[in-house]
Amino acid sequence: MKILYSALLVALLATGGCSRGKSAEPSFAARAYAHLATRMTTGKAELQRMLAARKNVSSYHMTINLSLHPGSVMVTDIDVSCPDHERIVTRVQDKTFEVVRVGTDGYVKQDNDQWTRQEISPDAYPCGDKPGQPSPWAILNEGREMSTVLANLAGNASAPVTVESGAYKMIDGAACQEWVVSFQHPGTKEKAPAGMSYTVCLDSRDHLPHRIVMGTGGMVVTYSQWNQPFQINPPAPAKLAAVITKQH
Repeated sequence: MKILYSALLVALLATGGCSRGKSAEPSFAARAYAHLATRMTTGKAELQRMLAARKNVSSYHMTINLSLHPGSVMVTDIDVSCPDHERIVTRVQDKTFEVVRVGTDGYVKQDNDQWTRQEISPDAYPCGDKPGQPSPWAILNEGREMSTVLANLAGNASAPVTVESGAYKMIDGAACQEWVVSFQHPGTKEKAPAGMSYTVCLDSRDHLPHRIVMGTGGMVVTYSQWNQPFQINPPAPAKLAAVITKQH
């Protein structure tokens, strides 16, 4: 087994890890190596490695595409600068929603280009092993960091969760291994077939997520710009309305 493992590693390095064709699919050697690697670990263990890697992340970008109905997609872009700076911008049809979070202050942009301030709790930010809180207008938890949600769920020994290996892929030029996380909704009978699944593609080198797909693609989360600094500032005082509200 060790000889085969070493031979596949040498083949992977010799081929550069992926093909150069238009499809940008991993090479045969890379896929063979990845297949063998998945047999030497478990999906739950890989999710915990991802969770550990996220604790050292200083910043990142998320894009969440949510299919509302055929022909309509809501796109949310999120810049996160840990521990307590965040910018969330959501676009749906001709509407744009924006919020900036700095420390314990959250600022929500209004239609008149003014901003209202909200008091927010420290757990609002998706940093470390915390998933953060959804944006104020969230339909399906937009703003929460799903990889930490899934890793914490998979790490709960009492939770009915299974994690199985999927395909080895190239996403935006980087190789990642898919893991399919399946669980049942609370209250669902133990043997009922209905449930929810998420496909998480983890980077083969640093274990950070590249993409998460809910079910057949109703929601897709892509990650980029890991540890690249973002400038996130509160709105100018002249743009700030006097109204202060508390986040519920």
